[in-house]
Amino acid sequence: MPLSSTNTVPLSRPKRFSEVLGLWIGGVMAPAVAIGSALRRRRIFHPRGVYFRAEVEAAQDLGAPFSALAQGLAEGDTLVRVSAGMWNTETGVLPDLLGVALRFNTAADAGYIPQAGTQDLLLVTAESLFTLLPAALATNQRDFLANVYHGMARFELAGQANMRLRLVPLTQFAGNASNRYDKLRDAVAHAEVVFRLEAASESNLTQWIPLVRITLKNEVILDDRSVEFWPFRAAQGIRPQGLVQFTRPVPYLSSQWARSLFK
Repeated sequence: MPLSSTNTVPLSRPKRFSEVLGLWIGGVMAPAVAIGSALRRRRIFHPRGVYFRAEVEAAQDLGAPFSALAQGLAEGDTLVRVSAGMWNTETGVLPDLLGVALRFNTAADAGYIPQAGTQDLLLVTAESLFTLLPAALATNQRDFLANVYHGMARFELAGQANMRLRLVPLTQFAGNASNRYDKLRDAVAHAEVVFRLEAASESNLTQWIPLVRITLKNEVILDDRSVEFWPFRAAQGIRPQGLVQFTRPVPYLSSQWARSLFK
């Protein structure tokens, strides 16, 4: 089932020189990303995803401004995609990252298309751009529930600048499935699979604030070629911030354009 295109979503206006610079760097990268996507006929990164419907519950006793943010994320339906970073395989062989993409405040009965209040988040098993290689070596590729997922760069959350995000699995499941996707499917079928989205100030990464609990309920079958999570879809107030984040939109759109040539 097709989902709406990212190019209908306005880009957040850069607030800092570093963000303008990020857009220029992304523009330089975009042709290479487009060529790679055209040759692969898929996304270069996270080429294949498996999708789940999730229920979201706001954390208790949150103070302002995070209480309103958590309540907003808990409204409507939530779509979760799990994926490998580079390799389109069932099991990990070469070093790689794993990723989780979240779409909050959408509607299952409308095919999870973005709405006016939809928020997208994309997280991977690397804390920052500079830790990609060691993180790829350290990631447990066999188990999506054995890793912590990070936003990799800074965000503004409900007006608070210089914040970090991470997604922590609260469920462990042994299982006997032969590949990582089936292992997660078995966990959802036989256990309560829960993640917790947390935020922390970049100046104090020892104090993480729980925002919401995310419980996977059942697998959703979608056309992976048409699903586009957009890092600047920020209707609930989680806005990408800084140079690294602003290198992303132009390559994302160039990849989408290149892949659309083969649909």
